Amino acid sequence: MYQNPMMNEFTDHNDNINRFISTLEERGFIIQEGELRYIDVLKLVSEGVVDNAMGNHAGAPYSPVLLPPAPNQHPSEGQKPPLGYNPDDPTNYPPNLNYVAPGFTYKLRPDEAIVMIGQTPPQAVYFGFRSYLGFVENKPGKDYSDEEVTAGDAETGFYHGVFGGLGDQLNNFNIWTENTQGGTAGSPFNSATIIITTADQSVNKQMRDALAGAGFDPGIMNDDNIPAGLVNMGLEKGKDTFSYIMRAVIWAEKFIGDQYLNNLSRYMKVFRVTPKTPYKSLTPWPIPNLKIKETGTTEFQILPYARYELDYLRNQILAKYGSEEFDHVDLNFDLAIVEGFEAILNDVNVWADNRDAIYIESDYFQFKSDDDFLILYGVNHEQTGKAVFSNASFYGAEHFNGVAVANTTTEFKGTAAELFPEGYENETFYYVCRMSRNIDEQGMDIIVPYSTGNPNGTAYGVDNHQDASIIFRIYVDKQTLVGPALFDVIWDRAILFTKKNSRKKAVFEDIKIKIANKEIKL
Repeated sequence: MYQNPMMNEFTDHNDNINRFISTLEERGFIIQEGELRYIDVLKLVSEGVVDNAMGNHAGAPYSPVLLPPAPNQHPSEGQKPPLGYNPDDPTNYPPNLNYVAPGFTYKLRPDEAIVMIGQTPPQAVYFGFRSYLGFVENKPGKDYSDEEVTAGDAETGFYHGVFGGLGDQLNNFNIWTENTQGGTAGSPFNSATIIITTADQSVNKQMRDALAGAGFDPGIMNDDNIPAGLVNMGLEKGKDTFSYIMRAVIWAEKFIGDQYLNNLSRYMKVFRVTPKTPYKSLTPWPIPNLKIKETGTTEFQILPYARYELDYLRNQILAKYGSEEFDHVDLNFDLAIVEGFEAILNDVNVWADNRDAIYIESDYFQFKSDDDFLILYGVNHEQTGKAVFSNASFYGAEHFNGVAVANTTTEFKGTAAELFPEGYENETFYYVCRMSRNIDEQGMDIIVPYSTGNPNGTAYGVDNHQDASIIFRIYVDKQTLVGPALFDVIWDRAILFTKKNSRKKAVFEDIKIKIANKEIKL
């Protein structure tokens, strides 16, 4: 009989949880406990555990589910064996891939469930929950040598990352909790909730029946469905793996948010539920109808003179920050990733995408010296109603590590006013901010840390002469409560200022390196 430990801040529901587990065991299910755990991927990259930070959202913590192996499955390195494990059983399935942390990616039988019971995060601008298709087996005859995230061996099969979302997010605008039962209005923060992940409708019903019988209100139950048509489920070699991620952005009180993250076992319980006898008949979930992003109103209509206003703002930026000592270049931007369903069908990695956001990435660039800097500017999407927040993250290209973030709709609200004529009516719809190595005279810079000598670890920074990029994220249209439509928003911009003598020095250094490497013969 599984004994549930104390949940501290969630102790009111301990009896309900134990009744839920007892009910399932009586009905022929095996219950194993996993965990929801905050993982600092920059720390793992710095320690050499992984070589890619997977495009971490700087300043926005990720907490994945770490799931135990299924019954009759070999554990991966660092994992405890599943219940009833016999290492000598020839019918055991191969272990899960071991990437980031044991249990970060896992296989699922189509008749299994993951049930999360606990308390939502404390107040933040945004939080979200979603399961993902993680690693998928390499396709025959396709070259994956350039893939940034691969895993596997002869026993497990060889895999590459896709990390495509399997539907819309459960977020603080739609999640059912004790304070927002059945989707009613209220505060979704610090509130009891249940999230049920299944690929089969009948298994979902079994979970709901057991939860209700244990005393849980159906009004706090949420579904996180896996659409069977997009995945290849099972425990055998080559079957798909999955991941599950909770993310939170901009705590109302950072100390309280950090306390929640660093003590998630007190707030959330995660259970892997497996029928002892596999289901012979299944009713898989269909491909879902995704939320519509278009509203019929664009920022081009809200700001009909945006072309002239942005050009004016650019000229004012050049006048303020430009000089004979600096060269400048306007960075080009493009769509950073496609959405999850497209990623799955096109076999590309989208780094745990989120339909509540859109992602726009710059060309690669480099800081050549400590005097170089970026000016970011554009529309404040919160002011237009197209976002609850928007930000820009500074990334190193080698490890795809986000090391600095500018929350353009909060920290830099109203910062374009000084560049417009006094009292200009649209000045509040724009922002300007600076990313650099040093704080400017107004103290308004976002500091980009170095990699070399960084006390936190090498992946927490990006050095000069290393390729970097900027990714703008625009989160949650206020009308649709999902990410804004890609072409309903006016894309943000950035100008790189490079000190001229540093460019000459950098060219000289590059030549010396090429000579040393015998790429240039004298």
